Amino acid sequence: MKRELRLQARQLRADGLSVRKIAEVMNLPTSTISLWVRDVALTSTQVETLKLQNRRYGAQNKGAQSNRLAGQALRKSYQQVGRAKAQEGNPLHLAGCMLYWAEGAKARNNLQFANSDSNMMKLFIRFLREQMGVPDTKMRMFIHCHTEEKDAQHQIEEYWLTLLRLPRSQLRKTFYKRGSTTVHRNLPYGICRLAVYQSAILQHIYGAIQEYGGFEEPSWLD
Repeated sequence: MKRELRLQARQLRADGLSVRKIAEVMNLPTSTISLWVRDVALTSTQVETLKLQNRRYGAQNKGAQSNRLAGQALRKSYQQVGRAKAQEGNPLHLAGCMLYWAEGAKARNNLQFANSDSNMMKLFIRFLREQMGVPDTKMRMFIHCHTEEKDAQHQIEEYWLTLLRLPRSQLRKTFYKRGSTTVHRNLPYGICRLAVYQSAILQHIYGAIQEYGGFEEPSWLD
């Protein structure tokens, strides 16, 4: 079997494929392919083609690396704003950031906060409005509930919209979640999820959390 694989690799090389491409096609280490095909002669045309491909591949990698570093620098600048805000010691800002640390989704570019506790949701949306300056038009609401009945879903939607003082235009899809058949703890108003699709807001919170907590979390920049 090894001999057949080696012959296959040599034939692919003779056809002008790069060592990296052969390894990818055959699902083998590049070091093994390189050893098997190192004495296979290529035509001048094949050599020039591989050189061109390598230059393109290198340029793509360089561009991707540059974009990644630029993104990290931008996120770091947003976090610095959050750190500076944390140094002011505003109680509502502290509460909102700590709530997000405990209950928020640890994404990179968008804020996602969900809970069934109405008071917690009221406090968090107040934090978004008063401390983060997020207008209602930038907020999105999603509901997860335990009923498929449309009238009941509508009542649950109205409950959260009224509680958080959001217009229905900011409501998105309501999801049905089947309740447990063994544990009877279905939530009458389900779970409300708020989303803000702004990296600056999320990274501000990440920076503030680190400042309040006195630690560094480099993974929040990746």
